Amino acid sequence: MKNLIIIINIFVILLATELFFKYVLDYRSISKVNTCKRIYDNERDFSFYTPNCKNIIKHWEQKKFVTYEINSKGRRDQPNQVPNQKKIAFIGDSFTFGAMVPIEDNYNFYAFKKILNSPYEIHNYGTPAEQLHNVLNKLKTLEYRSYDYIVYGITPNDFFDLVDGSYFSKTKDKDKTKKIIENKKNKIETFKSIKNYLLSTASSRFILHNLISNDKIYLKTYLSRKPYSGYLLKNLPEEWIKATNYLDESLKILDNNLKSKLKIFILPQRAEVVSNRLNSYNSTFINSLITICNKNNIDCSFPDLDSLSTIEESHFPVDGHLSIQGNHQVAKSLSEWVKNWN
Repeated sequence: MKNLIIIINIFVILLATELFFKYVLDYRSISKVNTCKRIYDNERDFSFYTPNCKNIIKHWEQKKFVTYEINSKGRRDQPNQVPNQKKIAFIGDSFTFGAMVPIEDNYNFYAFKKILNSPYEIHNYGTPAEQLHNVLNKLKTLEYRSYDYIVYGITPNDFFDLVDGSYFSKTKDKDKTKKIIENKKNKIETFKSIKNYLLSTASSRFILHNLISNDKIYLKTYLSRKPYSGYLLKNLPEEWIKATNYLDESLKILDNNLKSKLKIFILPQRAEVVSNRLNSYNSTFINSLITICNKNNIDCSFPDLDSLSTIEESHFPVDGHLSIQGNHQVAKSLSEWVKNWN
């Protein structure tokens, strides 16, 4: 009887703890509306969203719902922009899309509409999960003559399927490709299963969030993610050199008229901000991108890491995307750069 009472007490305490984290501290993910679907165009090798759709979602690291509204053109633009002949296109992955933040707080709109109060009409072609080759293929389909500038918000994430070899093999040996892709899928599924299991309760989310919020624990964990963390090293690994060379070769063969309008804005991931804060940041990867831009006569810029490092949470600790404060700080760097555009 005594043991039963102890078991019941433990169960009640665990249940009360879970309910506290879930409903009082609000470590819940909730989807109110979810009508958007991301579609991969196999022939053109990039993704897009179904037009005229809407998602209203609260991720467990957020305290408020975020509306993701896709317009008739398949873009996540700020609604009610005043039409203007002067237009700028932003292209990239989920960082440019504005994952986890309201569209008005996304770095591109915040820079041009809040800081600069610019008349430019901003078109946001950012799409989550896009890799470098996807973005470059989408870039070639843009009606570039309609834009004064096209800004590619590039991240280290964009190089990942070049770094792990899945893209390079896809263009050569089909049997090898199948094995690599299958192996990659298995690893991703295993990682997702472990992650979903670890984050299946509000209590575990609270614990993980607070653990990963610690800079030293986070960076040590991130550096173990080889080969993906290789861009943080002083001497770039061979796979990262090969991946950056791919960018260089791709830019060389771009249409010169398109290239003349292209600008590259290098968006930092949390690992870069944290390593800078811990005085262990290596700029080799960023310098290699800037060198590639210079070789191809493309203007590029990288936000001020020192300013980002002063923000306690420039990125969502577990999710990894820029927070609202992080987006705003990146927007400040972007707006300063824009002032020097010809």
